[in-house]
Amino acid sequence: MPAKRGFTLLELLIVVAIIAILAAIAVPNFLEASERALRAADCANLKTIATALQCYYIDYNKLPPADAEAGPYKSMDSKKIKIAPAGGGSCDAVPWILYERKYLGKWETLFCPKYLKMYSKGQAKSTGDYPRYHNFRYAYNAATITTGLYGGGQGNIMNGTTWIARDLYLAADRGWWAETAPAYPADFRFPWGPDQNVEAVLYGDMSVHFRNGGTDTPPPAGFPN
Repeated sequence: MPAKRGFTLLELLIVVAIIAILAAIAVPNFLEASERALRAADCANLKTIATALQCYYIDYNKLPPADAEAGPYKSMDSKKIKIAPAGGGSCDAVPWILYERKYLGKWETLFCPKYLKMYSKGQAKSTGDYPRYHNFRYAYNAATITTGLYGGGQGNIMNGTTWIARDLYLAADRGWWAETAPAYPADFRFPWGPDQNVEAVLYGDMSVHFRNGGTDTPPPAGFPN
C-alpha cells in the first residue's frame, strides 16, 4: 500500500499566506462597505426627520419646540431641561415629541447610527440613568428656526441656507465640555470622512448634504456631497 502523505511545511505556509492576502483584501472592503451603509442610514434618518417635521408643520403651522436635553424624556419636561444637550453637549436636541406623537416610528431615527454604535456603552453626562449615546441625538437649530427658541418655529425657514438638524455641529474642543477634551466626555469626533471631519446636515428646504463639520462648506474632494 502507498504511504500516506501529509502537507509539507512549505505547502502549509503557502496556504496561510494566501488566506492572509485574501483577508487583507476582504477586511478593508468589508469595513468600507459597513461605513457606507452607516452613512446611507444617517442620510435616511435625516430625510425621515425632514418628513416628520413637514407633517408637524402642516398640523400645527409651526415646527416643534426644541428639546433642551438629549435624554429619552418627554419633550419640555421641566425637570430635565438643560441637563444634557445634544450634538455631544453643544446643541439642543431634535424634538423627542416627533416620536411621542408618532411622526417617527422608531426612536432610533433621532440618532446618527454611527454614534449609536460608538456610544452604546458609558453613561449620559449628568444623567447616569441612560446610555451615553443619548448625548448624541441629532442637533437641532433652535436659535435660528424658532421665534421664541423653545416655543416652536414660525418664521420663514423653508429654504436651503438654514440648517435644521445635523450630526454634531461642534467638535469636542469647541463644545460646552471643551475643557475636558480629548478625555471623556469630550472624546468625540465628527462621524464621517478619513479625518472624521465631515457630518450630514438637514437644511430648511429638507435636503440633506455632507458638510465640513460645524460649517456649511462642502466636504473635501472625492467625498459625496
